[in-house]
Amino acid sequence: MDRRVALLGVVLVAAFSLAGSAAVEGFLQVTINEVELNPVGRDAGKEWVELLNISDEDIDLAGWMLTYNYRSDGLIMIAETELLLRPGERHIFTYPELMLRNDDNTVIELLSPDGIVVDRTPTMNDEAGDGQTWQRYPDGGDPLFLDFWILGDGTKNAPNE
Repeated sequence: MDRRVALLGVVLVAAFSLAGSAAVEGFLQVTINEVELNPVGRDAGKEWVELLNISDEDIDLAGWMLTYNYRSDGLIMIAETELLLRPGERHIFTYPELMLRNDDNTVIELLSPDGIVVDRTPTMNDEAGDGQTWQRYPDGGDPLFLDFWILGDGTKNAPNE
């Protein structure tokens, strides 16, 4: 029995290590790091998504898209022309005159230029309108636990605390 438990532990560590390294070395090089769903006051034009380049190379965001949902689901392009995101650099994308859902149905996805989902948030809600944002924790995420998010004081264009 002890050998089975030890073997299972080795298999789990190997699986998590492979999953983590595949996420960072593969396609997950830009993450959705923070989201403002419900700013203080009127939402239109003030809701934003912070993207973070967790890779060690420049990434051009031209043609990349973000999803949104309010009355209907949609896609919006981040940049039509070259927009380089350097390693460790953040980009704040503001949804222009759109309003995101504040209830528990909001999920935002980041899509590559060829339509592949690169990252997605968990289902989020924020009905308070008090400056709190949904944030990946720790900043940029842990390669093994990329889906750990908290609702906390906004850290726009700065590391999540």
